[in-house]
Amino acid sequence: MNNKKTIDMTSGGIILPLIGFILPLIGSSIFQQLYSTVDFLFVGNFLTKTSAAAVGASATLISITVGLFSGISVGTSVVAAQAIGSKDIEKGERVLHSSVMFGIIGGLTVMALGILFAPQILTLLRTPEEVMPEAVLYIRIYLLSVPMLVFYNMVSGGLRAAGDSKTPFVVMAVCGILNVALDAVFIVLIPLGVAGVAIATALTQAMSALFIGIKASTGDRALRLSFRKLRIDGKILGKVLRIGLPTGIQTIIITFSNVMVQYYINEFGETAVAAFAAYYKVENLIYLPIMAFGQAATVFAGQNAGALQFGRIRKGTIITTLMGCGVVGCIAFAILLSPQTVFTWFIKDQGVVAEALKIALVSFPLYWIYPILEVMGGSVRGMGYSISSMIVIISCLCVIRVSLLAVFSAIYHTIESLAAVYPITWACAAVAFSVFFFVIIRKKSRTETDG
Repeated sequence: MNNKKTIDMTSGGIILPLIGFILPLIGSSIFQQLYSTVDFLFVGNFLTKTSAAAVGASATLISITVGLFSGISVGTSVVAAQAIGSKDIEKGERVLHSSVMFGIIGGLTVMALGILFAPQILTLLRTPEEVMPEAVLYIRIYLLSVPMLVFYNMVSGGLRAAGDSKTPFVVMAVCGILNVALDAVFIVLIPLGVAGVAIATALTQAMSALFIGIKASTGDRALRLSFRKLRIDGKILGKVLRIGLPTGIQTIIITFSNVMVQYYINEFGETAVAAFAAYYKVENLIYLPIMAFGQAATVFAGQNAGALQFGRIRKGTIITTLMGCGVVGCIAFAILLSPQTVFTWFIKDQGVVAEALKIALVSFPLYWIYPILEVMGGSVRGMGYSISSMIVIISCLCVIRVSLLAVFSAIYHTIESLAAVYPITWACAAVAFSVFFFVIIRKKSRTETDG
């Protein structure tokens, strides 16, 4: 794989290739966050409260749709990375083309069903009656972008499997800036209300699909997209779905568990709700790099599992974990040096800031735990153990978290007690993933030695 757009993680040094792979992933996460942040700013500043509620009412349905197909794209990354690690490029291309074809069919199906049943779905989600007309309009226009969104995710998953995280980053950066411009056009210059937000998103997603398609089908790369080769290989797709579907399902379940978390937060009143909202905005400054380390671990483990180099997986995972803990610890420490200043970027009400600081002072000092579960979990998925990963995530970050919220809310009933639930459940998942990871590595290493 002597390819300028590919990072071969199965040989040579570990640290520099990982850094080269992780940095564009962090950049992609930042621009992806720009989408929702800018949309929120335009809606909040230029539209009515009803329009803002209409966009918010669609968030759960959008999160479920995006989460499911993003999970499946993880399956694409893992199976393709394993094929590349074993030097079977032809199989890697079949993974890419099968996943993309499935994504196109699945995206079109979800789009059609969503547009048809949007009112019924929003009613099930208890959308307020006065918000319903704009919510239906927004979600129906937004759903037009789903096939393009899925196409982007599937192709990006294939490119990242080959170590190319730069191309998805460049596309995301260009389209993130384009989204800002289109929001301004369709909300400020041509005031279309919530329809303008949705149109801007749909056009941006269409451009991202177009750009990633062009980049993936041209140039010198390990996995090259060819539209003439788009067909489903049942056996290959089965492997992708066995890894991707559990990841997508765990994302959906976490989305629903967050609804329960919000239930307990709401009991503390308006100030607490606003404080947690501000906390989540600041938390993203720490959280986004963590996701990049997890994705890097998945691809690294996938390529090396394909090459049957499990000792290298152990070493690379430990290095990635230490890097993640170090970076996250530094970011959290930097914020805690002047937390009030950082929180006032997002909220000016000093009462809300004071409550948000209570939350941050409990969780931020322990945020270095999170990269352990994300990196170890990413490596476990990269080796193909996606169902086990799903069980750990659902058990620790859903079941245990919601149970502790109920207990702590009843016994202590303080903002700090709710905040403490987060690092406790991170630690549970980190321990579970670490134990599972080293058990797998020991077993695989013995098999490799015996062989």
